Amino acid sequence: MRRVSKNVYTEVYFWGCNPGFLVTTDGVFLIDTPQQPIDAVRWREAASEHGRPRYLVNTEPHQDHIRGNSYFPGVEVIGQVGLQRRYEEFAPTLSSPDLMERTKQEDPDSVFLLHHPDYPPNPVTRTFTDRLTLDLGSHRIELVHMPGHTAPQTSVYLPDEGVVFTGDNVFHKTRTWIQEGNPWEWLAALESIRALDVEVIVPGHGEPCDKDYLDVQARIVRDWVGVMEDWIAKGMTEEEALRQPCPAVDPYPIGQRLFPRNALVDELNVRNVYRQVMAKKAAAV
Repeated sequence: MRRVSKNVYTEVYFWGCNPGFLVTTDGVFLIDTPQQPIDAVRWREAASEHGRPRYLVNTEPHQDHIRGNSYFPGVEVIGQVGLQRRYEEFAPTLSSPDLMERTKQEDPDSVFLLHHPDYPPNPVTRTFTDRLTLDLGSHRIELVHMPGHTAPQTSVYLPDEGVVFTGDNVFHKTRTWIQEGNPWEWLAALESIRALDVEVIVPGHGEPCDKDYLDVQARIVRDWVGVMEDWIAKGMTEEEALRQPCPAVDPYPIGQRLFPRNALVDELNVRNVYRQVMAKKAAAV
């Protein structure tokens, strides 16, 4: 577990995202949850050593950020309004036979926690549209909608600590996933993050960093767009684009035990950015 400020902690070595929590005088505020059940219950125990978990916010709807919600029963879950629907769509997979079989192979220590009656789905029950400000103990917590990596993407700004959790709008020195995000909204979100009064950025994946890395993240997103614009200008179809060598726009390896999905991420990135560029081109006509 990494302490990133006086009262803020994260873990960068779980399989999945970087969850975190803020310790206040009136309990613990949680940001995202570990993907793997055994990690989630251990994370709950670690957080509970600092006080009673009061609230949990999910920064985005991908499974590595929300699958562990079940293991925080009784904790109120907060999310951007679009995330509520995405969790409802995701929840049935928590009891799927496929998840059980994959867990037996990939993470046997977590098997006994799947389909456990004490850990039903824990959905978003409090929503916001653009911004929600909470006061917990002596701390102010600002949840800010910053669409980019996903449409409901949320930054968790902790002004008293000089820390922001960005979710996957920042991949620090790990492969950037643009499998569904709008790249232009993503670039705008990076500028919104830059405007915050923070010293520490806790990314969705990778080590905590500072604002200097925002330029690198923006370049990766812009370069993906640039390659797709070039290929489209040459008349390539989406399928022809997929047959090209993966663009050398991102120098970083895929992180956190996700290396078996390397080729899949390349395909998803090409498909999404190609379609985003085509949609923007069509809208401009």
